[in-house]
This record gives sequence, C-alpha cells and structure tokens, in this order.
Amino acid sequence: MRTQGYLAFVVGICLTVWTCAVVMDAQKAQIRSSFQRDADKVATDTSVRLQTYFDMLLSLKGGFAIDESVSRAQFSGFVRELNLTTRYPGFQAIQFVRLVPESDLARFSAAVRADTSLVAGGYPGFAIHPPLARREHFIIEYNEPMKGNENAFGLDLAALPPHLESLEKTRDSGAIVATERITLVQDATGQPGFVARAPVYRHGMPLTSVAERRAALIGMVAIVFRVNNLMREVIEPGLLDQMRFRIHDAGSEDRPPVPPAPGNLMFASPPTELNLINGLAATKTLNVAGRRWVMRFEALSGTRYSQDVTSVIFIGAGGVVISTLIAALMIASRRSRTLARQLGVTLDEQRAFQDSASVGIALFSHGVITRCNRGMEEMMGYAPGELYGKPTQVLSRADAGGIDAFAVDPRTRRWQGELKLVRKDGSSIWCLINGKALDAADLSKGGVWVIQNISDRKHTEAALVDAKDGLEHSLAELEQQKANVESAHSDLSAVLATLKQAQNNLITSEKMASLGSLVAGIAHELNTPIGNSLLTATALSDMVSEFEKKYAGGGIKRSALEAHMADTRLACDIMAGSLRRAAELITSFKQVAVDQTSDQRRRFDLCNVVQDTLATYAAQLRRVNCEVRLDAPPVLMLDSYPGSVGQVLSNLINNALLHAFDGRGSALIVITVREMPDEQVLLVFGDDGTGMPPKILHQVFDPFFTTKMGQGGSGLGMNIVYNIVTGMLGGSIEIESTPEHGTSVTIRIPRTAPHRESENADVNMLLM
Repeated sequence: MRTQGYLAFVVGICLTVWTCAVVMDAQKAQIRSSFQRDADKVATDTSVRLQTYFDMLLSLKGGFAIDESVSRAQFSGFVRELNLTTRYPGFQAIQFVRLVPESDLARFSAAVRADTSLVAGGYPGFAIHPPLARREHFIIEYNEPMKGNENAFGLDLAALPPHLESLEKTRDSGAIVATERITLVQDATGQPGFVARAPVYRHGMPLTSVAERRAALIGMVAIVFRVNNLMREVIEPGLLDQMRFRIHDAGSEDRPPVPPAPGNLMFASPPTELNLINGLAATKTLNVAGRRWVMRFEALSGTRYSQDVTSVIFIGAGGVVISTLIAALMIASRRSRTLARQLGVTLDEQRAFQDSASVGIALFSHGVITRCNRGMEEMMGYAPGELYGKPTQVLSRADAGGIDAFAVDPRTRRWQGELKLVRKDGSSIWCLINGKALDAADLSKGGVWVIQNISDRKHTEAALVDAKDGLEHSLAELEQQKANVESAHSDLSAVLATLKQAQNNLITSEKMASLGSLVAGIAHELNTPIGNSLLTATALSDMVSEFEKKYAGGGIKRSALEAHMADTRLACDIMAGSLRRAAELITSFKQVAVDQTSDQRRRFDLCNVVQDTLATYAAQLRRVNCEVRLDAPPVLMLDSYPGSVGQVLSNLINNALLHAFDGRGSALIVITVREMPDEQVLLVFGDDGTGMPPKILHQVFDPFFTTKMGQGGSGLGMNIVYNIVTGMLGGSIEIESTPEHGTSVTIRIPRTAPHRESENADVNMLLM
C-alpha cells in the first residue's frame, strides 16, 4: 500500500507538474490569441474608420458633381450638417483647394475679399501666402470650420513640396490621395497630421487620360486629420495601458517601403513605466489613400497579457493534497480545458466579429437593450457599455400611445424598414432596420436587430432632388439663351456680308486712288517738257516772222541766214528733246497703268517695271527732296503679273511719302533687287524715315488700320500689298522697323508666279 501510495503520490506529483505546465501553455496561447485579436481589431477599426472618412470626402465631391460652382455658404452649410465634433472628431478641417492660374491671382484674391455670402464684411485681410511665382497655384479657398484653422485660409499649397506632390497625384489619377506626415499650419502643438484630397473636375469634359484630367481640373476637396485625434476614436482607452502602438508612414505604394524613423512616425501611444513582453508583438500594414501605413503592436506587462501564477500555485498545492485523485481527474481536466479553450476562442471571435462590424447589432428583450456591439454604441453616441440595460425607447421617439418602435410583426416574425432614431445628444439620424424574433412562439422575448446609419444617403437624396429642380430651371434658361445666340448669329452674318462688300469696294477705290495719284504725277511731270516745247515753238514762230520780213525787204545777208538756220536747228532740238521726254513718260505711265488695271500675266523685266514705277513718281519724290537708289541687275526676267508688282511698289512708295517722311527736309529710298538660287527673287524696299513702334508694326497689315485716318490714309495700302504678294504673286513679305531708324520691307516672290484658276484679260476702259 505504501508503494502504491508512493506511486500514486509520484504519479500525482507528475500529473500536477504536467497540469501546471499545461495551464501555463494554455495561458500563453490565450494571451497570444487575445493580443493578436486586439491588434487585428485596432487595425481593422482604423481601416474602417478611415474608409468612413474617405466616403464622406467622396460625398463632398459628389456635391461638386451636381453643381461645380458651389458657393462658400453652400460649402459651409454642408459641413455644418456633418456635425464634425460629434460624428467625426478625427477631422481637423474640411477644405476646398482652388486651382488658380498665375494670370488670375489678382482677380481671385479680389473675389475672395469681396465674398459676403458667409461673413457680412467679407474677408478684407485675405492674402495668398507664401508668395510664389509659378504657372499654377493651389490655394485653400473654403476652410471649415474657420475657427482654429485661420492660418490655412489662403495658403498656396504649391509652395509646400509634400502637399504639391499629393495634389499632382490626385489630379492625374482621379483617386483620393493622402499626404505624407506633415505638421499642420493651424496646429501650434506640432502633432503629426496628414491631408486626404479628392479631385473635382469640370462637367462634361473627358477624363480618360492624364492630359484630359489636368485640363478639366477645378480643384480638390480635402479633409485635414490629426492622427492623435483619429486614433483616440479607434483605440479603446483600456488598451493604451496594456499595449504600445506605433504607426509609421512607409511611403507611397508605388515606391519601395521606407524604414521606420522619427521623421515618418504618425502615432505613438503615451509612454508608460510597464515593460514590454518579449516575443509578443505584431505588425500590420494598411493602405491609406495610396500610402502605406505600418502599425506596430507590442504587449506590455500589465494585467491583460501577463500570466496568472496564482492559479498555477493553487493547482500545485491542490495536486500535492489530492495527488491520489489526479489520475481520475486527468481525463476530465483535459477535456474541460479543451472545451474551455474552444469556447473562449469562439466567444472571442464572436465578440471581435460583432465589434468590428460597421453597423449596429443589438439584442432587445422585453423592451430592454440586453446586448449591443461597439458599432451600435458609436452610432448612437454612447460610451462602451452605457447602453446595456436601457429601455429601447431611448433610441426612438415613442408616439402618444407608447407603441414600441422595435416591436416585431406578429405575422412575419420580422421587421424591416427605415426609422429615425435619437442619439444620446438628442440629434436624429435615419437608420435602416432589420429585426428578427428570438422566439417565434413568444414575441415578448424580443429579437436581434441590425441597424445601419443611412443619414448620408437621405441627405444626398434630398440634395439630388434640389439639384434636379435647379438643373431643369437651368436647362430652360439655356434654351432661351441658345435662341438669343442664334438670333444674334444671324444678325452678325448679315453685318459680316455687308462689311465684306464694303471692304471690296474700298479696295477697288484704293486701287483707283493709286492710279489717280499716278495720273497727277505724270501730268505734273509732263508740264515741263510740253511747256518747253510750246515756248520754243512760239519763239521759233516769231523768228520765222522776223525772217520773212527781212526776206520781203530783200536785204538778207548770208550771216543773217546762217544765224536764222542755227536758231531754227536749236529750237527743233529743244522741241524734239522735250517731246521725246514726254513720250517716254507717257509710255512708262501707260505700261504701268495698263499692268495695274489689267492684272495680265506675261513675261517682263522686273528692273524695267521698277524703273517705270519710279518714273511715274519722280515729281512727287522731288517735291519731298527724296533720293532714290536702285540696286538691281541689268535684266531680270519674270513670268508673273507686272501690274501686281507695280501696284506693290506704288503702295510702298505712297506709304513712305505719307508716313515715313512726314516733316523731314530730305529722305532716302533704297530698292534692292536680287536673284536667289532657288528660282526666287528678293526685293528689299527700305527708307530712312520715322519708323514704327512695335504696336503699330504688329498691326501694319490689318485692313483699315492707319495712323493718318482723315489725312489721306485709308488703312488698305499695306493690306493690299500683303494680299498681292502672298496671293497673286505666291510669295512672302516681312517688315522690320524701329522708331527713328527707318523701315525695311523684304519681299520674296518666285520667278514664275502660280497660275490662277482664271486669268483676267480685261483692260480697264479708262485707258482706251
């Protein structure tokens, strides 16, 4: 018996030791499971919470999709409806960032200062900061709430590289993009923060490529976060004393991960005197709007994850006392531990599943809330555990009859529909309710209810109805404006046709005026040779009469006859020379006039055309004391339109006489003609006149543009020159001029002009 007792004792001791070891292992497994579950819950809750915020950002973008010209008052009203301080305490601010070109900065600033839609006095102190010179600026225009965020109002995000990088990414991708860790300009504490933004594009513009999205961009809607505030929403206060949390921004997802460093630390739990538990740590990676967040969880030696040695000591003491019973209890103990472990894991999984749900799940029995998940408490604004035991009527407004809003339909044993519930602070939210009875035979036992917040959808539906009414009104106004535009287009078409007819008439008048100027010049030039001829003929007639008297008297000497013959020969030479000069002038004028009025194509010598044109203007050039220098080859044959060439030279000479030499005592015109190697002819017409400033030079070829309106200038001379050179002659024309340094006109034309569809062979009947 002693041996058996000893063996039983030894077996009991061995079993006790084994039991203690099993208990220790079970505790460790349970601690690891609990720690992993807590880490998973925090990571999941963080992801779900961020997604909720990003969904709100998309709903804000949806407002701009309805009407891209959202006013400051509309933006502020939308933000007030969000009830940020209660529903979204993780927000620091909601903003609208406007894309403003460099050329529009002054107008934009003036418009913001004068915006009285929200503040009666506007924003007279508004200024874009910091000052920056670049083609595009991204300026915070709407900033809600303004209190506490004044420093961000008017901030040019293009001057801040971290912000500019995320702005360009969200612009080009069209997706929500978050910044790296930043220090908010409106936060004097220096806490880590970040900003998530979504792009807003113009209606009706294509968005399939990066270039199209850049062209359609209006701005961005943005949410500003303080990471500490965000994590206080997600992490249960009790966990902060049992677990150390750290979140690092590992960089953009399209780049290699960045190792943890103080510069990318987004969040760290408060320091504690508790030590870390070796081997009990976990790492989770979250996708946060295009960036990679790495969450590090480490267990602390508190009550939650530390082993309970008291139970081990108790088991050891009991094993010594009842070692004889250990063998009988081993199987039962093992089975009990297995079942307990499985039950614990199941309960923990069920609790984690319920608490991680973004909807509310509650058990109502006999009109009382007996259980609910964390999602239900957050939705209704209650602290953890605060709803347990409260009557269901605290969630709804009971009618005068005291009917329970959560009563199950006795026919279907279910309930489904939309219901307005009351939060703890008294505000109302619309919820989608689904309920099922626990016991179909006894409805008083209550049921399980799934509650989803649909307030945002309700607000969006109301906004869509209002937007639809506004759109229908806008379409009616657009139809009326379209009719007005079509009427104005018809009127403008008629005016344009009249204007073109008037322009053609003026061009014809300009050509005839140029020809009239030639006639006046030739008439003045012919006065001298014809007058000389007439005077000489009169003198010759007198000499003949005198000679006849002497001949009748019979006293003519040989010397008198010889003198009479010499005088007669001199008179004839004078008349012949004068009449020859007159004939040459008339021939030159006739050729120039015929060419300019007929526009006939023929082979001609360009140098002769230039000389003939200069001859017709000889008197006018002498009148202003203008010297003409011609630098041209002896012969340069062209197959073109000599009349058009002469018209160009005539207009250039007239333009110089009218504009270049006004008020000058002397002038110089240099005409250079050169044959180019590519069957082109270069004609340069230069003067040393007053020149032109850049503004006039830019408009010199415009029709009806002249600086001598009402003083002999029609404004069509240089326009005709441009049209003839580039049209009929098939060439090009360039003009260079500097004030007080003269003007140079460079013309390049082919030696063989392009053929027109029809050659005008009519000669102006004026010359017949």
